[in-house]
Amino acid sequence: MTSRTRTVGLALVALAGLMTLHSAAAAPAYRMSLDVDYAEGTFQGDVTVLCENRTPVALDELFFRLYGNADALYGAASIEVTSTLVAGDAAATALYAEDTVLFVPLARPLAPGESIEVRLTFQGRAARASEAGFATETEYGLLTKSPEVLTLTAFYPLLAPYTEEGWALDPVDSVGDALFADAATYDVSLVVDPDVSVIPRADTTSLEPDGRVRLSFARTAMRDFPLVFVASDRTPLEAVSDGIILRSWFPPRHAEASAVALDRGAVAVGIYSALFGALPYACVDIVEAPLQRAAGVEFSGLFLVAGANAANPQDPFFDVIISHEMAHQWFYAAVGNDPTEEPWLDEALATYASNVFLSVAVSAAAAQGERTAWAATYDRAQQVRPDLRVTSPVYEFPDSGTYSAFVYSGGAFELDALRREIGDDAFFAALADYYVTHTAGIARGADLSASFRRACECWPTSALFDGDSAPGP
Repeated sequence: MTSRTRTVGLALVALAGLMTLHSAAAAPAYRMSLDVDYAEGTFQGDVTVLCENRTPVALDELFFRLYGNADALYGAASIEVTSTLVAGDAAATALYAEDTVLFVPLARPLAPGESIEVRLTFQGRAARASEAGFATETEYGLLTKSPEVLTLTAFYPLLAPYTEEGWALDPVDSVGDALFADAATYDVSLVVDPDVSVIPRADTTSLEPDGRVRLSFARTAMRDFPLVFVASDRTPLEAVSDGIILRSWFPPRHAEASAVALDRGAVAVGIYSALFGALPYACVDIVEAPLQRAAGVEFSGLFLVAGANAANPQDPFFDVIISHEMAHQWFYAAVGNDPTEEPWLDEALATYASNVFLSVAVSAAAAQGERTAWAATYDRAQQVRPDLRVTSPVYEFPDSGTYSAFVYSGGAFELDALRREIGDDAFFAALADYYVTHTAGIARGADLSASFRRACECWPTSALFDGDSAPGP
């Protein structure tokens, strides 16, 4: 624990010497009502969260994350909680960590195994992007209104996970990802104007008296609930792979990219399902959106692809984008991890899975070329920053380039070395064991190490597990 990662100006619950917790204080259920103004890029609504205390200690408070208030990744977007009811009674809340942490006190301690409902009314505004680009240099485009797209991700209060270190309340860094949440169920009702398409597709749709459209969604095992609103001229391409419906949503001018994305996504689903296990989602949407500082960004059952990359789908890197982001449906969405403390755990696995995709679906030469590039990038980074490791937390990396060199290239390089050490059978058996064991949970590097030890019946020497100690004689 460091002052950078867990200190937010208030006393937090500590769990010294207690059992390891792989899930949060609650495996929450969200019931949300939402009204969206597509043209203005604004939204308002309320969310009722059923919070179950799954820790062995009583909890005196709850914490919710308002990620959209973090300028570092979300620009000028904003989320404001206007009222909070705990079990029907008003609660006096407080904001911390640049308004990204909402403190909710409980009138009486929530005992282990008990549940409580928290109802939060909220409103917000997406950052604005023009055809010329984004307003700030750091934002990704995750909660953004552009001329063609309204992207709403992490736009509502998310219950913070509770780990063996306490509540996960890390400040949002300008490097890497920040969104960290438990898998949850979602029951969402949304009202929007009829002239836009909403992604994902709703379970039911009805017309309101004022001519607006009401859409309803019911989802399970979701790490987050993303929404994307696009002009109604986008007609998705659709395919089914391993029982998963895939939809590719690109504007008409990028019809070729839409077809390539759908094809590559379907192939990736087949490969990853066979290697790791079945996804807990019925559908995955692939959506083009304006992005900055990222070629693609993953969410539960959906990922974004940068419009700049969609302009050239024949670029070999386009295959990497689609296969990497699809791999995040297994490693991020299904199996969660802390992206601040252990960003390598999903990024290295997704990078390596993408290379497996290349070897199967493109060519052995393409896959080998990428592995050669990993080695060179990782070696250069180690020479410049010998103090850093693949397993370093995100706040120790000085910039995105260094972060990528260690976490993506270095992590994938180390996984490849591990595969050569223990052989293909044990390597992929370990990944399948890790995936099946931790689906819908939150895993740590030690959990991946344990899966490898079980699969190879050995103690791997990988630098990924330097923190582990081999048993003595």
